[in-house]
Formats: sequence, C-alpha cells, structure tokens
Amino acid sequence: MKMSKGKLTISQTLLASTVLTALALPVVATAAAPTTAFEEIVVTSRKREERLQSIPETVTVFTAKTIENANITSLRGFVDLTPNLLVRETFRTNETFLTMRGIASAQGALPPVAFVVDGVQVGSNDFINQDLMDIQQIEVLKGPQGTLYGQGAIAGAIVITTKEPTNELEGMIKGSYGNANSFRVAAAVSGPIVEDKLFARVSGYYRESDGLIKSAAGDRITPDDQASIRGRLEYRGERLKLSLRGSYTDGDGYCCFLDIVPLNAQGTIDLSKIDDVKNPGFRGNLLGTEETSFRDVSFKIDYDFDGVTVTSITGYAEVRQYDFGDGDYTPNPVVAQDLNFDQDVFNQEVRFTSTGEGPLQWIFGGFYQDRQDRQRVIVGAQHPTNPQGGLPSGSILNQLNVTDREAWAVFGQASYDITEKLNALVGLRYDHDKQNNENTLAVVSNYAEATFTQLQPKLQLSYKWTEDFLAYITYSTGFRSGGYTQSTEFDNEESRNYELGFKGSFLDNALTVNASAFFTDLRNQQLSFVVVTPTEFRRGAVNIPKTDIHGMDLEVQASPVENLDLTAGIGVAETTIRKIVPLDPALGDVSSAVGKHSPLVPGFTFNLGATYTVPVSDGMDVVIHGDYRRHGGYYFDLVNTIRTQSADFFSGRLALEGENWSVAAWGKNLSNTRRATRVSETGNRLRTPNMPRSYGIEAIYKF
Repeated sequence: MKMSKGKLTISQTLLASTVLTALALPVVATAAAPTTAFEEIVVTSRKREERLQSIPETVTVFTAKTIENANITSLRGFVDLTPNLLVRETFRTNETFLTMRGIASAQGALPPVAFVVDGVQVGSNDFINQDLMDIQQIEVLKGPQGTLYGQGAIAGAIVITTKEPTNELEGMIKGSYGNANSFRVAAAVSGPIVEDKLFARVSGYYRESDGLIKSAAGDRITPDDQASIRGRLEYRGERLKLSLRGSYTDGDGYCCFLDIVPLNAQGTIDLSKIDDVKNPGFRGNLLGTEETSFRDVSFKIDYDFDGVTVTSITGYAEVRQYDFGDGDYTPNPVVAQDLNFDQDVFNQEVRFTSTGEGPLQWIFGGFYQDRQDRQRVIVGAQHPTNPQGGLPSGSILNQLNVTDREAWAVFGQASYDITEKLNALVGLRYDHDKQNNENTLAVVSNYAEATFTQLQPKLQLSYKWTEDFLAYITYSTGFRSGGYTQSTEFDNEESRNYELGFKGSFLDNALTVNASAFFTDLRNQQLSFVVVTPTEFRRGAVNIPKTDIHGMDLEVQASPVENLDLTAGIGVAETTIRKIVPLDPALGDVSSAVGKHSPLVPGFTFNLGATYTVPVSDGMDVVIHGDYRRHGGYYFDLVNTIRTQSADFFSGRLALEGENWSVAAWGKNLSNTRRATRVSETGNRLRTPNMPRSYGIEAIYKF
C-alpha cells in the first residue's frame, strides 16, 4: 500500500496503536515486580466531581505535578501533549488558533472549544493566551459539549481550575532564565484569614523576552513582556461556600509580523518554500507592536441543600488591545495598519445539581451573556506611487465594527442507573443568541441584526463490565454562532457527533487504556480569510455547507516499574468536504474542493512522554522528563494546493528536587523544527512561522 507523506493511513494507525499497546508489555511481563499505581484523578468538567475513569467521556487531564514536570506555562504546553488538538501561532502575540478533532478556529468567530477558568467561560481568543500560573488541574474534554457549555463547545471544552486558598500558610516562588534573554518570575501565597472559615490566595508573574524569532538581517522581531496578578478570597461554611476571584494582566508584544512566501519563476507561489521559515524574510519597513490588558472578576456561590447544590456564577471580563504595524510587509512605506480591539463580557449562570447517591443524577440551569466587541481598523496609504485602494498618499481607510450580543440558554442533563452496570444519560440545551452589528466605513454606516438559535441534545449509554472497565456510546451535538466580520456575515456552524469508546484500568491501576472512535457530521463549517493586496485589505468568513470527520483517540498510561511513568496518545481526524457552494470572490474558484480535506486540520497527532524519578538521598530526587510530539501536515486552502508538512517536536526537563525546592534545566522544540503555521488564503500569500527552539534554567522554592 502506498503511504502518503505526513498522512496517517489505516496501516500507520494500526502500527501506532500497536506501539502504544506495546507500552503495556513491560507491565504485563513484570507483573510480579513492584509497580506504582497511578493516583485516582477527580474531574469537574461535567460540572460535578467524578472519577476520571468512571465517566464515559474522552478527557485528557493534566494534574499539578504533570504541569510542573512538563514545564507547562502556556496554552501550547498542554495542547502539544493532547491527542487531536493543535495550536497555531498567528501574526501577533496574544492570538493563537486551536484545532480540535478536525474543527478549526475561524478569525472573527468564536473558537471551536469552550474555554472555562474556575467555572467562568472565557469569550475571547486573547484571554486564553495568558501564562498559566498557580494551576491545580487542566481538563481537555473532546467531542461536542453543547449541552453543558453551549455555543462555542462545538468540538470540546478546556476546563482550567486554579489552586484554592488553603487553611495553612503556604507559598512558592519560581524564577527562570532562557535564551533570547527570556526571564520569568512567578509567586503565590495562600493561607487563612479566619481559621477554618475565611481564606485568601494571591499569585502573579512577570515575564519578558527579546523575542525568539530573528529576521533575515539578524534583528529580533518578536519581543514580549507581560505581568499578571490574581487574587482569590473564599469562605467555607457547613453548607455555604463563597468565592470571589479577580485578575489583571498587562503586556506589550509584537504585531503584524508576516513573511511573504517566495514566488517561483512563473510568478506564482513556490509551494516548495512554504516551510522555509528558519530565517524569515521580514521585509517590512515598520516593526509592529501590540499593547494588551485583561481584567476579569467572578463571584461564585454554592449552597448545599439536602440532596441538591445550588450554584451561582457571576463573571465580568474585558479586553483592551492596540496593534500597530506594517500593512504591506514590504520594505517600501506603502501601507500601515492601526488596529483596536475591545471586548466586554458579562456572564451569569445558575444551576441545580443533585448530590444524592441514588440511581438518578441530574443537573439543570440557565445561562445569560451580554457581550460587546468593538474593532477599529485604520489602514494608511503612505506611498504616492502605490496608494492603498486607489486613495492618494496620506489617505486612510477607517473602519469601525461593533457587535452587541445578548445570549441566553436553558439546559438540563440527567443520568439513570438502569441496572448496576448499565447507565443512560439524556441532555438538552436551547441557546438563543441575538446580535446587532454596525459597520462604519468613513461616514457610511451599515447596520445588521440577526438571531441564532440552536437545540443541542445529547444521548449516551454506558456499561460497566467490571469496576475497572467501562464502555459507552454517545450522540452529542454542538454549535458555534454565526456572526460578522468587517466584510461578511456568516451562519451557525453545527456538529453532530457519534462516538464509541471504552476506558480500562489494569494491573491494580498501573496501566490505563482509554480509546474512542468518532464520526462527526459538520454543517456550515466556518472558514476565515484575509485579503491583503495593493488595492484591498479586509477580513472575512464564509460557510462550507457539509464536511464529514471521522477519527479516533487513544491514550495509554503505564507504570511498568517503580518510579517510571509512561504516557502515549494518538489522535486521528480525517476530514472530507462533501458539499461546496460559490464563496467570496477573493477565494477564487472552489468548485474542486469537494472531496478535499478541510484547511488547518492535521490528519493525525502522536505523542509520547516519560517521567523517571531517581532517588539520590532521603528527601532528594533527580526527575527526568521528556516528551515527543508529531503531527501530520495540513492544508491552508480549500482546494488543497498549499500545505505545511508533518513535524516532529521534542521537549524535556531535568530537575533536582528536594522536599520544598527544585532546580531544573528545560528545553522546548529541542530539534528546532520550523514550519509555517499559517499562509493567507488570498492576495500576497503571507505566512506565519512557528516558534523556534527555547531553553533555560529554573528554580522553585515552596514554603
């Protein structure tokens, strides 16, 4: 069978599955030897506390210890260790795009994954790019999660839980230094204000870097610095729990760094040079900057009645962002761009959750959101011989786009133990999203109004063959609201997912194997694009009527001998466009897209990880941790002509740990693998490179 480069065929999938299964062989072969059982993990991604291995869902979990060993300090840190999840850098500091199970982010639209921090759903791509600090656990829930999380959870949900205030005084301080003069310090302190009743926790970080990427001339062009502080005040009574949380982040970074893909002798894009980004040819005459600030506050109330807990979560968040930089990405002073993005979001959720031990468990509630997005784009025509859009030199294109959204939802989910082994779950959610959009270009104003509604059912059967082996079948749905960009309106995107899976724990929990296979019927897939030419600058989004996605997730954890932990995972997501209609003229003739792959979706991901602890004396260990990640290549365009190749990445950390301290050396992308993460679909074919190798040292002290 011929095997295409960068694509996981059926035979490759079987081979990789065999490799993962082989991880269990040392455990089986040494069953009589000492092994270490993995600690039981409790998750809250279904809005109640449950054992990870007892819930019929595909979930990848990162505990506080895993986060430390793998040196996870950002979104990319855990995404790279999660099957069927990909993160892509963009042309500015605080924006990255996610792809989960074949569904990608669209510029100007909600991400395909609900992002939840301490129970509050985040409304902006920018919010998810702050550093991770003082984190207790990260849960990546795959497959549509519309019933509990509503719009935006079309592919899954990422649930982050920060560390709670403690009843004893404790804290930590951590400092690191790396290449590109990168420096980071983080600290946290926690303790009681009134013993056993009122507690507080404060954490923060500061980081700065000259930037990892250099231009062809040797100049560092991705500088970045950011500071953040978070506080949490918590009261715990016999029945009542109150939690007040707030954070503030401020940063300066880079913007508008894009490289133009070289042309061949025929004057068209040179497809062989797509990934030639080791020395990006930033040719712009103006190095851009980005200024951002994030503020958020939330208040959570839990009251435990007999048999039911009532929860109220109120949250407010705002983003302020200013970008300035080159607009034509050439040495000539032709076009400059000036971008402002502001967002204000108010959320309120009230839910009722059963707490009894009977066969029936349920949750129902309501959700409300009031949100405003304001985006101003100013493009200046600077060059008299090549004016922007035919405007004379010195003219500006001034466009303001304001979207007001008012959304509400009601939801419910119930599970029932039909027998001791068989459980049935039913869920339903109704979402209503009303949007008002005003788009002003100079003195001309366009006003539009639209309402998006969606029913999102969920059905599930699970069967517990033994206490350690669970099988399940699920039908779940999700949607992503339509919306507006500066030039287009786009419709709802809907996913209908069919999934079959199992979870197994073996050898006294020294081996776990979790697997699932899925088929997703994706309707009105949202695709974003940017037009940058000498005569046009605009952003847009369109809908692809029908796309099929089929794939699998497989994760294995094994502890074959004492002090050695192994992890491995495979994610497969094969996408096929089944129906296409004429789209924006800027995208050209897309009639040949039927039967092609969706843009920005790798066919597979594969990851391996190992942690080995070597005791050197009482209370002192050497901890060696390494990770390997490979993802398939993917296309940037609908007709599958522009493609980045598959890529391999290695990361590691070597630490000497005492009871309350550690020193370590770490490295990320140690092979210095370079790829294009984005190539624009139209116009001048601008591209963004991934980040090169980084490395450094760190020290941690805990008290």
